[in-house]
Amino acid sequence: MVLRLLVLLIGICSIGHLHAQPLDTLIARTRILSVDSLEALERTATDPRVKCMAIFRLTGKYLFLGRPEDCMKAAIRGLEAAEPTGNDTLIARAHFGIASAFMQLNEVNGALRHFTIAFERYQHTGDSLGMGQVCKETAIVYQRAGDIEGTLRYMRKAQAYGLSEGIYGRSMSILARCHMDLGDLDSALYYARKADVLKVPGADPYGYSNFQLTLANVHAARGENDLAEPYYERALAVADSAGVPEPLIGASAGYAKLLIGQGRAAEALAWARKGYEATERTRLPNVMVRSTTALSDAFAANSMTDSALVYSKLAHAWRDSLTSLQNKSQLQNQLFTQELKDREDAKLRAEEVAARSRNIQFGVIALIVITLGIFLLIFSRTAVVGAKAIKNLSLIALLLFFEFINLLVHPLLGELTHHSPLLMLLCMAAIAALLIPLHHRMEKLITNMLVSKNNRVRLEAARRTIEELEARPNETNAS
Repeated sequence: MVLRLLVLLIGICSIGHLHAQPLDTLIARTRILSVDSLEALERTATDPRVKCMAIFRLTGKYLFLGRPEDCMKAAIRGLEAAEPTGNDTLIARAHFGIASAFMQLNEVNGALRHFTIAFERYQHTGDSLGMGQVCKETAIVYQRAGDIEGTLRYMRKAQAYGLSEGIYGRSMSILARCHMDLGDLDSALYYARKADVLKVPGADPYGYSNFQLTLANVHAARGENDLAEPYYERALAVADSAGVPEPLIGASAGYAKLLIGQGRAAEALAWARKGYEATERTRLPNVMVRSTTALSDAFAANSMTDSALVYSKLAHAWRDSLTSLQNKSQLQNQLFTQELKDREDAKLRAEEVAARSRNIQFGVIALIVITLGIFLLIFSRTAVVGAKAIKNLSLIALLLFFEFINLLVHPLLGELTHHSPLLMLLCMAAIAALLIPLHHRMEKLITNMLVSKNNRVRLEAARRTIEELEARPNETNAS
């Protein structure tokens, strides 16, 4: 407890140094913070970049701890913080987090949709490594769906775009598992060795234990138990001390199976129990099936038939409950999906309102300009304009005025008519039927005013001409 408080204090003290730093520096600095420190950072951060980076790290840690719903909630908060900035990188990371949460919740369509959005954002900024990371995670979606060819296709894309140091080992692990499923154990071993990039757990105990587990599973599949055992032991030690349940459960199940094959039933039972204890922190159905099956086999190897039967039934119960749990998960996924859809709809409505407001302003400006032009022509003492020009100007003014009214009343008409095209067309035709007679009257009035004004201008010009002509003989006689 004291150690945890000390880590939290150090994390909070480091928060003040994160503001006004480059994005790459923020990414590196937030990597070392604990969950408590990241949650504190999210609450206190005023810089949206710092808040987004804290949330991005939180989503990853929630996933590794088996908390996909917390991951989804955090990722949605990250999207809310990122969108106002307009920063493609921050928005891409937010959608990446949402997609990762959907993947853990077994919602394939949601995961692929948001991975696609993240990819497009990274593509817009030219971030090749970001695109590679998205392709790698998309490959995992295909892998969990059992599509090995799809997994390999996206992994090739990820390699073409480039694999950053942080995801290289995980990418090689994916390739190793694909080749294991294909029965190509030589290639599986090749990629498993390439995945072994962390020699010490450091700040990534999940990655380290996962890489060790990959090597252990490959060697076990090749029948090289003496080589597999130390990798299992290292994976178990790190996963247990760091409290990351998924590698711990996977390693304990695999190691128990290896020990049973060697006739070491008592050790197998101890590790199977260890893995089962770790399920208290996750309770994911697929994990429970793996753990209870390993425990049942270990009890059977120790001739503890009753206990073996109990956990065998429990494993079957978890398998049977997968469907109902998946249905509940689908309901939760629908809620998350609806929440995201509501956000997108609200954003679109706000954009439509802003666009309509701009169009109204442009319409007002155009009407003012044309109206002022007509009045200047009417009241000018010298300008002479023909009826055809007035007719053209008045027609433009009518069209602009009609569009202006359309922009004003369109939302109201949409609500009254429930966006029925026929009813909205009839309403706009009725408005046009009222405007056209008014336009004709205004055009006639303006034309009469201009004709009267033109006549006065012409008469005044003729009078001046006559006066000038009458003055010329007098000037000649005088000379």
